[in-house]
Amino acid sequence: MAGWEDVVPESEREIYRKAGFGTSTRWNGKPALVIIDALWSFIGHEPVDVLKAMDEYPTACGKPGWDGLEKIAVALDYFRGADLPVVYVCADGSLRDVYGATTRMRSPVSLKDNEAFEIPGMIAPREGEPIVKKTKASGFFRTPLDILLRKASVDTVLMAGCTTSGCIRASAVDSHSLGFETILLEDAVWDRSYFSHAVSMFELSMKYASVASVDEACAQIAKYRSGKRVSE
Repeated sequence: MAGWEDVVPESEREIYRKAGFGTSTRWNGKPALVIIDALWSFIGHEPVDVLKAMDEYPTACGKPGWDGLEKIAVALDYFRGADLPVVYVCADGSLRDVYGATTRMRSPVSLKDNEAFEIPGMIAPREGEPIVKKTKASGFFRTPLDILLRKASVDTVLMAGCTTSGCIRASAVDSHSLGFETILLEDAVWDRSYFSHAVSMFELSMKYASVASVDEACAQIAKYRSGKRVSE
């Protein structure tokens, strides 16, 4: 799962298994799809190699981002069809000079390039779907995301977007810390580094989150929601 088998040695995976890390997913809660930093500046306008994509935006991830976009679109179709909450969390470039960048490196993306901070049309928010602006890595850090989710009676957060080793990782740890069942959509999150992506997915899945494909997650949610309707 998630491709970490060819990055994390079996001997080290055995250590985590013996310690009891890596719990199973609870699917019977109220889920929300949280899409983090799925912006052109972290993707690039062409599905090309990362180094080529960086010619447009130094923060772009290229083809991994495009692959992730396609899977986010699938997840959106399901969540919207099932009338389940969808929330977008986006870096706020306009506040970068006030609060600083999301990492120690100041973003080289020009604040004058408004399109860099736009959400691609294929996954654009619909009316009523909230957009939470953040200034640091975690989508929960000093934002209303926690309150917004609890107001909607959400207890399960399915996370998509980027980057796995950065804002996804920070948001997943905070999500877990706040008591949410946290699930990473393995084919809808991405990073500029495959190694960092794989290691981050492994480590998060051992301690703070579960990992599932978009198709698997949608099927499991549908299964439990169907059972709930029957029981009611």
